[in-house]
Amino acid sequence: MNLMNWKINYFGAFLSWVMDSYDLGAVVITATILGKLFYPTLGLLGAVLPIVFTVVFRPLGSFIFGVIADWRGRKSSLMLTVLGYSLSIGLTGFLPTYYQIGLLAPVFLSLLRAFQGFFIGGDVSSSFTLAMESVYSHRGLFSGTLQSGTLVGFVIVDALFTYLASQPGFITTGWRYIFIIGIIPAILALLIRYKITEPEIYLKSEKKPIRTGLKPIFQTIIVMIGFWLMIYSGPQFVPVFLGEILKLAQQEVGFLALLMNLIGIPSMIISGFVSDYIGRKGMAIIGSVLSILAGSLLYLFSTTGNILDIILAFGFLINLPSAITPAYLSERFKTFSRATGVGFSYNGAFIIAGLSQIYISLLSNIMPVKVASLTVLTIGGILAIIGLLLGPETLKVNELKIS
Repeated sequence: MNLMNWKINYFGAFLSWVMDSYDLGAVVITATILGKLFYPTLGLLGAVLPIVFTVVFRPLGSFIFGVIADWRGRKSSLMLTVLGYSLSIGLTGFLPTYYQIGLLAPVFLSLLRAFQGFFIGGDVSSSFTLAMESVYSHRGLFSGTLQSGTLVGFVIVDALFTYLASQPGFITTGWRYIFIIGIIPAILALLIRYKITEPEIYLKSEKKPIRTGLKPIFQTIIVMIGFWLMIYSGPQFVPVFLGEILKLAQQEVGFLALLMNLIGIPSMIISGFVSDYIGRKGMAIIGSVLSILAGSLLYLFSTTGNILDIILAFGFLINLPSAITPAYLSERFKTFSRATGVGFSYNGAFIIAGLSQIYISLLSNIMPVKVASLTVLTIGGILAIIGLLLGPETLKVNELKIS
């Protein structure tokens, strides 16, 4: 693969993560508003339902499009998924609310979030695989940079939210622009993906039945369940925590979420870089321990007076472990089953971890929300460490090779 081709492949995959997180970030940052406009009778549960519907349909999409990518090639899968999530995010901005059409409003929103999760889940299978199969050195650094694309998307949507929240009419119409604008980068992603090429590893490797290469999936799913329990009870719950628990204004919530995600970008890049020297496994274990400490700091000691400093520390530490994900998952699976294995490991974990905020909501009936959030986050960190210890170190010996 020549220099230009791998750059196009990598940038196309990176843009996938910007779009993925832009869409999820749009739902997360507007969670309180969507809850009040579409699920007004459900309280805190209504604020997290749009997030839940998005993530729980990701495993199905990752499996179906992962199989397509392993059978037919990475490019064909990527073209289908970008069309699907572009349509879903755009239509969300035009939905009538509960106060306009009644019960049909939450039904339509739930369906669109399910479709979005399906196509974004499918996008993971090919984009991770395409990027990691296209680079041959410093894979940890490229992994951390690729994964940081998720935070780039969050930063964009948080900045847009912070601006729009300061304008008149935000609660009634302004929030809609966040979803409508999301169509623009999706169209750009489609144009870039038209120029991508299949990686040499995929073209030259022997094709075998996909199921025969999925043995690592039980171990990798444990790791990813741990990672996502930490993320969805941490950064993805922070806007709800700031708005519903600390009672901060929407503009301040957006600004703090922006800072939290912004500082996570160098965190992921640094983590990926370090993993090229101490290993994916070691870096992720250290990061998981630090994430639990960061969660304790946020949920046990934050007040309206010290929240800025705590948010910055939390944003840096919580993103350390998951930065190794693209490289680690890609290095665990053989080429003929890589897209399926990577995609379902990443998204299959949402079957459990995608309900993180439901767990928090239920636990909050018997304990303070702060303690409930920290409990789920801590369980995630422990599971991630256990999963990592069950698997090998992939820095030196891995499956990313022609076979």
